[in-house]
Amino acid sequence: MTADARAFRDNLALASGQEGQGAESLASLGRIETASSRFDEALAAYKGALSLAPDDFFLWIETAESMGRANNNSYLAGQGALAAINAYQLSRTTETRARALAVLADTLDKSGSYRAGINAYKASLDLKDDVAIRSAYLGLRARQGFRVVNHTIDSDSATPRACVEFSEPLVKSGADYASFVTLDGAAPKAVEAKDRQICIEGLTHGQRYKIAFRPGLPSAVDEPLAAAVR
Repeated sequence: MTADARAFRDNLALASGQEGQGAESLASLGRIETASSRFDEALAAYKGALSLAPDDFFLWIETAESMGRANNNSYLAGQGALAAINAYQLSRTTETRARALAVLADTLDKSGSYRAGINAYKASLDLKDDVAIRSAYLGLRARQGFRVVNHTIDSDSATPRACVEFSEPLVKSGADYASFVTLDGAAPKAVEAKDRQICIEGLTHGQRYKIAFRPGLPSAVDEPLAAAVR
Protein backbone atom coordinates (compact mmCIF):
# COMPACT_ATOMS: atom_id res chain seq x y z
CA MET A 1 0.00 0.00 0.00
CA THR A 2 2.92 2.35 0.62
CA ALA A 3 4.04 1.83 -2.97
CA ASP A 4 0.48 2.38 -4.20
CA ALA A 5 0.26 5.59 -2.16
CA ARG A 6 3.50 6.81 -3.71
CA ALA A 7 2.16 6.04 -7.19
CA PHE A 8 -1.06 7.87 -6.33
CA ARG A 9 0.98 10.95 -5.48
CA ASP A 10 3.42 10.67 -8.39
CA ASN A 11 0.63 10.39 -10.97
CA LEU A 12 -1.40 13.40 -9.85
CA ALA A 13 -2.37 15.80 -12.63
CA LEU A 14 -5.05 18.31 -13.47
CA ALA A 15 -8.02 16.72 -15.20
CA SER A 16 -9.66 18.11 -18.29
CA GLY A 17 -11.60 21.22 -17.36
CA GLN A 18 -9.51 21.94 -14.24
CA GLU A 19 -6.90 24.04 -16.00
CA GLY A 20 -6.59 27.53 -14.60
CA GLN A 21 -8.10 26.67 -11.22
CA GLY A 22 -6.09 26.92 -8.02
CA ALA A 23 -5.68 24.31 -5.26
CA GLU A 24 -8.13 26.02 -2.90
CA SER A 25 -10.76 26.39 -5.64
CA LEU A 26 -10.54 22.69 -6.47
CA ALA A 27 -10.54 21.73 -2.79
CA SER A 28 -13.72 23.81 -2.31
CA LEU A 29 -15.26 21.94 -5.22
CA GLY A 30 -14.26 18.69 -3.52
CA ARG A 31 -16.09 19.79 -0.37
CA ILE A 32 -19.21 20.68 -2.34
CA GLU A 33 -19.20 17.34 -4.14
CA THR A 34 -18.64 15.51 -0.86
CA ALA A 35 -21.58 17.30 0.77
CA SER A 36 -23.70 16.22 -2.21
CA SER A 37 -22.49 12.60 -1.87
CA ARG A 38 -20.89 12.78 -5.33
CA PHE A 39 -17.72 11.08 -4.19
CA ASP A 40 -16.26 10.17 -7.58
CA GLU A 41 -16.47 13.83 -8.55
CA ALA A 42 -15.06 14.82 -5.16
CA LEU A 43 -12.07 12.54 -5.68
CA ALA A 44 -11.39 14.09 -9.09
CA ALA A 45 -11.52 17.57 -7.58
CA TYR A 46 -9.24 16.67 -4.69
CA LYS A 47 -6.77 14.99 -7.01
CA GLY A 48 -6.60 18.18 -9.04
CA ALA A 49 -6.02 20.21 -5.89
CA LEU A 50 -3.34 17.80 -4.70
CA SER A 51 -1.55 17.99 -8.04
CA LEU A 52 -1.02 21.69 -7.27
CA ALA A 53 -0.27 21.23 -3.56
CA PRO A 54 1.19 17.72 -3.10
CA ASP A 55 2.87 18.60 0.21
CA ASP A 56 -0.30 19.82 1.93
CA PHE A 57 -0.93 17.45 4.83
CA PHE A 58 -4.39 18.79 5.55
CA LEU A 59 -5.48 18.45 1.92
CA TRP A 60 -4.46 14.79 1.94
CA ILE A 61 -6.37 14.24 5.20
CA GLU A 62 -9.42 15.99 3.80
CA THR A 63 -9.28 13.78 0.71
CA ALA A 64 -9.05 10.65 2.85
CA GLU A 65 -11.93 11.73 5.08
CA SER A 66 -14.09 12.50 2.06
CA MET A 67 -13.53 9.06 0.58
CA GLY A 68 -14.27 7.49 3.96
CA ARG A 69 -17.76 8.98 3.82
CA ALA A 70 -18.73 7.03 0.68
CA ASN A 71 -21.11 4.23 1.62
CA ASN A 72 -20.34 0.65 0.61
CA ASN A 73 -17.64 1.60 -1.86
CA SER A 74 -14.43 -0.30 -1.19
CA TYR A 75 -12.65 1.33 -4.14
CA LEU A 76 -13.16 4.87 -2.86
CA ALA A 77 -12.33 3.77 0.68
CA GLY A 78 -9.12 2.27 -0.69
CA GLN A 79 -8.30 5.57 -2.39
CA GLY A 80 -8.91 7.25 0.94
CA ALA A 81 -6.49 4.85 2.62
CA LEU A 82 -3.78 5.77 0.11
CA ALA A 83 -4.45 9.47 0.75
CA ALA A 84 -4.19 8.85 4.50
CA ILE A 85 -0.83 7.10 4.02
CA ASN A 86 0.45 10.12 2.11
CA ALA A 87 -0.82 12.37 4.89
CA TYR A 88 1.05 10.25 7.41
CA GLN A 89 4.24 10.53 5.37
CA LEU A 90 3.89 14.33 5.54
CA SER A 91 3.02 14.48 9.24
CA ARG A 92 5.58 16.06 11.53
CA THR A 93 3.88 16.16 14.95
CA THR A 94 2.39 13.57 17.26
CA GLU A 95 -1.07 15.04 16.77
CA THR A 96 -0.96 14.97 12.97
CA ARG A 97 0.49 11.46 12.91
CA ALA A 98 -2.24 10.23 15.26
CA ARG A 99 -4.91 11.88 13.12
CA ALA A 100 -3.53 10.39 9.91
CA LEU A 101 -3.43 6.93 11.46
CA ALA A 102 -7.01 7.25 12.72
CA VAL A 103 -8.27 8.29 9.28
CA LEU A 104 -6.24 5.46 7.75
CA ALA A 105 -7.88 3.01 10.17
CA ASP A 106 -11.36 4.20 9.23
CA THR A 107 -10.72 3.87 5.50
CA LEU A 108 -9.10 0.46 5.93
CA ASP A 109 -12.14 -0.71 7.86
CA LYS A 110 -14.46 0.51 5.09
CA SER A 111 -12.32 -1.09 2.38
CA GLY A 112 -12.45 -4.45 4.15
CA SER A 113 -8.89 -4.51 5.51
CA TYR A 114 -10.05 -5.07 9.07
CA ARG A 115 -6.87 -6.33 10.72
CA ALA A 116 -4.82 -3.50 9.22
CA GLY A 117 -7.52 -1.08 10.40
CA ILE A 118 -7.35 -2.40 13.96
CA ASN A 119 -3.56 -2.04 13.92
CA ALA A 120 -3.80 1.53 12.61
CA TYR A 121 -6.27 2.47 15.35
CA LYS A 122 -3.95 0.97 17.97
CA ALA A 123 -1.00 2.92 16.56
CA SER A 124 -3.03 6.14 16.62
CA LEU A 125 -4.08 5.59 20.23
CA ASP A 126 -0.48 4.81 21.22
CA LEU A 127 0.42 8.32 20.05
CA LYS A 128 -2.62 10.12 21.42
CA ASP A 129 -5.55 8.79 23.41
CA ASP A 130 -8.85 10.10 22.08
CA VAL A 131 -12.33 9.09 23.27
CA ALA A 132 -13.91 9.00 19.79
CA ILE A 133 -10.99 7.11 18.25
CA ARG A 134 -10.97 4.59 21.09
CA SER A 135 -14.70 4.05 20.61
CA ALA A 136 -14.17 3.44 16.88
CA TYR A 137 -11.30 1.07 17.64
CA LEU A 138 -13.33 -0.94 20.16
CA GLY A 139 -16.24 -1.09 17.73
CA LEU A 140 -14.08 -2.46 14.93
CA ARG A 141 -12.38 -4.88 17.28
CA ALA A 142 -15.77 -6.16 18.48
CA ARG A 143 -16.93 -6.67 14.89
CA GLN A 144 -13.78 -7.95 13.22
CA GLY A 145 -11.17 -8.58 15.91
CA PHE A 146 -9.91 -11.89 17.27
CA ARG A 147 -13.03 -14.00 17.72
CA VAL A 148 -14.66 -17.38 17.19
CA VAL A 149 -15.88 -17.73 13.60
CA ASN A 150 -16.93 -21.38 13.27
CA HIS A 151 -17.18 -24.73 14.97
CA THR A 152 -17.31 -28.33 13.80
CA ILE A 153 -18.07 -31.71 15.36
CA ASP A 154 -15.87 -34.65 14.35
CA SER A 155 -18.11 -37.61 15.14
CA ASP A 156 -16.73 -40.14 12.66
CA SER A 157 -13.85 -41.33 14.85
CA ALA A 158 -14.10 -43.72 17.78
CA THR A 159 -13.58 -40.79 20.16
CA PRO A 160 -15.46 -37.71 18.90
CA ARG A 161 -14.12 -34.20 19.30
CA ALA A 162 -15.40 -30.65 18.94
CA CYS A 163 -13.28 -28.03 17.19
CA VAL A 164 -13.65 -24.26 17.30
CA GLU A 165 -12.10 -22.03 14.61
CA PHE A 166 -10.81 -18.52 15.36
CA SER A 167 -10.45 -15.54 13.03
CA GLU A 168 -6.68 -15.28 13.55
CA PRO A 169 -3.84 -17.77 14.08
CA LEU A 170 -3.10 -19.01 17.58
CA VAL A 171 0.26 -18.72 19.30
CA LYS A 172 2.52 -21.51 18.04
CA SER A 173 4.22 -22.22 21.37
CA GLY A 174 4.31 -21.14 24.99
CA ALA A 175 0.55 -20.74 25.50
CA ASP A 176 -1.45 -23.03 27.79
CA TYR A 177 -4.71 -23.03 25.85
CA ALA A 178 -6.21 -25.80 28.00
CA SER A 179 -6.41 -23.33 30.88
CA PHE A 180 -8.77 -21.13 28.83
CA VAL A 181 -11.23 -23.93 27.97
CA THR A 182 -13.98 -25.52 30.08
CA LEU A 183 -16.20 -28.47 29.25
CA ASP A 184 -19.43 -28.48 31.25
CA GLY A 185 -17.74 -26.09 33.68
CA ALA A 186 -14.67 -28.28 34.25
CA ALA A 187 -11.29 -28.81 32.60
CA PRO A 188 -11.52 -31.03 29.49
CA LYS A 189 -9.57 -34.26 29.31
CA ALA A 190 -7.53 -33.18 26.28
CA VAL A 191 -7.14 -30.01 24.22
CA GLU A 192 -5.29 -29.55 20.93
CA ALA A 193 -4.47 -26.03 19.69
CA LYS A 194 -3.08 -25.65 16.17
CA ASP A 195 -3.15 -22.95 13.50
CA ARG A 196 -6.54 -21.22 14.01
CA GLN A 197 -8.28 -24.07 15.76
CA ILE A 198 -8.78 -25.48 19.25
CA CYS A 199 -10.16 -28.99 19.53
CA ILE A 200 -11.63 -30.60 22.66
CA GLU A 201 -11.04 -34.31 22.52
CA GLY A 202 -12.28 -37.37 24.37
CA LEU A 203 -15.99 -36.72 23.95
CA THR A 204 -18.73 -39.40 23.94
CA HIS A 205 -21.18 -40.17 21.14
CA GLY A 206 -24.70 -38.90 21.82
CA GLN A 207 -23.65 -36.69 24.72
CA ARG A 208 -24.43 -32.94 24.91
CA TYR A 209 -21.70 -30.61 26.15
CA LYS A 210 -21.29 -26.95 27.06
CA ILE A 211 -17.93 -25.62 25.88
CA ALA A 212 -16.68 -22.21 26.98
CA PHE A 213 -13.58 -20.08 26.33
CA ARG A 214 -12.35 -17.56 28.88
CA PRO A 215 -11.46 -13.99 27.92
CA GLY A 216 -7.73 -13.42 27.58
CA LEU A 217 -7.18 -16.44 25.36
CA PRO A 218 -4.08 -15.37 23.36
CA SER A 219 -3.66 -15.04 19.61
CA ALA A 220 -0.66 -14.63 17.33
CA VAL A 221 -1.75 -11.06 16.47
CA ASP A 222 -1.16 -9.74 20.00
CA GLU A 223 -4.91 -9.46 20.64
CA PRO A 224 -6.51 -11.70 23.26
CA LEU A 225 -10.11 -12.86 23.21
CA ALA A 226 -12.03 -9.87 24.53
CA ALA A 227 -15.02 -11.62 26.09
CA ALA A 228 -16.07 -15.09 27.16
CA VAL A 229 -17.48 -17.32 24.42
CA ARG A 230 -19.96 -20.07 25.29
